[in-house]
Amino acid sequence: MSARSKLNRVFRKWVVPFTLVLFIICFGVQGSLAGVYSYRDDKGALHFTDDLSKIPRQYRERDKGVRKHRESQGAHRATPGSSPAIELPGSTLSTSEIQVPLIPAGGGNFLVDTVLNGRIKARLMLDTGASLITLTEDIGRQLGLTQYSTTAELPFNTAGGEDWMPLVALDTVAIGSAQTRLVEASINSHIKEIDGLLGMSFLGDFRFEIDHANKRLTLKPMQGPGELAWDGKPGNWWKSRFNHYDETVESYSARANLLKQQNHEKALNLKKTVDFYKDLRKKLLIRASAFGLPDRFRPSS
Repeated sequence: MSARSKLNRVFRKWVVPFTLVLFIICFGVQGSLAGVYSYRDDKGALHFTDDLSKIPRQYRERDKGVRKHRESQGAHRATPGSSPAIELPGSTLSTSEIQVPLIPAGGGNFLVDTVLNGRIKARLMLDTGASLITLTEDIGRQLGLTQYSTTAELPFNTAGGEDWMPLVALDTVAIGSAQTRLVEASINSHIKEIDGLLGMSFLGDFRFEIDHANKRLTLKPMQGPGELAWDGKPGNWWKSRFNHYDETVESYSARANLLKQQNHEKALNLKKTVDFYKDLRKKLLIRASAFGLPDRFRPSS
């Protein structure tokens, strides 16, 4: 076989399927798509193609070597709130763990160096009992957040009674090489000596372990070995996140209506909170469409 023939064969086997999938993810599909096939080679690598003839014969002849994914007609670029144009097979990602050093802060507490929105460094206290990341007003100002009087707020029970804290959405939160997107956080005017708390709105995106003796936080991907993921998250993560947003919207909508009837001063803020979570849900739907999340992991409406 000539060198040119070998090169063309490699191109058809590896480059064409990859280019097709990348094009679908980034730009959408015009017209119709007959079907997407996947197969796993002898080294365990997963490949995708829309042309059955491009799959090597030894994999086509295996009973379970080739999988055809759902067909889609009239696929189009995703729009907010729309159904996904197509369902794409997820990727099997590395289950390698990320280890992060912890900084002793006294009293058995630890601090973690964190980067917010890709540019703001914050040293947050590790707090698995906090539902959200909580930031000081100073960090809020560095993020460009200054006006809170008419923004979304959440009530928190404190030792001094009920306290209302502004609610914000961080584009990204990164610790070492571990990063997650669209993270809920609150602003607390009472925190002064540290930059804030690292709560479950970040930690809940990982399986994590805290090694107090060696001062180390270990973060592991949510998906198990061999489990498929879309944009780095397994299907059940997507499903639970949509459920979380839906339940939160329902709960705070009822409470906002009650506060409105009582002419409570925070009624408007809680209504903004409902809108805040509706917006997060919409952004998650856009993200699901972009990465071809199967319908079984998405909300029905």
